[in-house]
Amino acid sequence: MKTYLFNTENGLYEGETFENTDTIKYVDGMTPVPPPGYEHGQVPVFDRRKNKWAIIPVSAAKQLLQ
Repeated sequence: MKTYLFNTENGLYEGETFENTDTIKYVDGMTPVPPPGYEHGQVPVFDRRKNKWAIIPVSAAKQLLQ
């Protein structure tokens, strides 16, 4: 199953991979929910509480990295 990776500390999108469906619930920083489309200058961020992605500007993402 295709899964999507996010940073566990700040939710920033880290890419995608394929994983066994049973494994997803045991691996932190992985979700089967695909991020929405985004444009240059934007970054998807995963919100675990809502179990969905948000799109933020790169300038805001830089602040999450500090």
